[in-house]
Amino acid sequence: MASTRRALLGSLSVGALAGCLGGAGDPTSESVQRQVSGTETDPTVLKLRNPDGERVLVDGSETDDEGEPISVGRELVTSAERADDLTVAGGVSDADRSRVRSFLDEADYDAETVYVARAGVESCQRLDIHSVSWEPGHVEYEYCRELRPPDEACEAGTRVALALIFRLPVALDGRLTGSGASGRTPCRTTGTDYAVIDANATVPGNETALDESDDRSGGDSP
Repeated sequence: MASTRRALLGSLSVGALAGCLGGAGDPTSESVQRQVSGTETDPTVLKLRNPDGERVLVDGSETDDEGEPISVGRELVTSAERADDLTVAGGVSDADRSRVRSFLDEADYDAETVYVARAGVESCQRLDIHSVSWEPGHVEYEYCRELRPPDEACEAGTRVALALIFRLPVALDGRLTGSGASGRTPCRTTGTDYAVIDANATVPGNETALDESDDRSGGDSP
């Protein structure tokens, strides 16, 4: 009888200890998991093109063997100090340079994380982000491609560098062990009223046209 009583008390103690440590059934543990894993279907994302180069976002604190800033590929930016290191490459407009600085400076790194992804896209196309999802160490997004308005500057058959800068509504740590993107061409639904740009044409653009960076939603091309 004493042996059975000791076994029962032992099992209760182990169960109580597991609860204190955040076991599988602990509500606190589940709450933390919900906070660091999620999906945003209307993501805040800045899209930047560099029609004159292969890089868009660079690390101003490091240089390569030729003295040029290191290109930033994909990264989780988790502090204002790290954000201060990031800038844009030559060929990106001054307006976009200012947008990047404001976007990074306005992030609340105690509650948000900035995710940077490098991509490419046809000059006469733009990308529309449908969603972004995250979990510890991993971020991925869904997108589609559509033609840019015909009064925006583009050159058919030419690819340009593109950077996507997402603001995620969660404070993640800086580890990034994987990322992904999935999409389709063309977009199934679109608000544009055009379908074709002359394959041999170079459209000069119009100063009154909406800038690519003015869209809240966009995507990237793997």
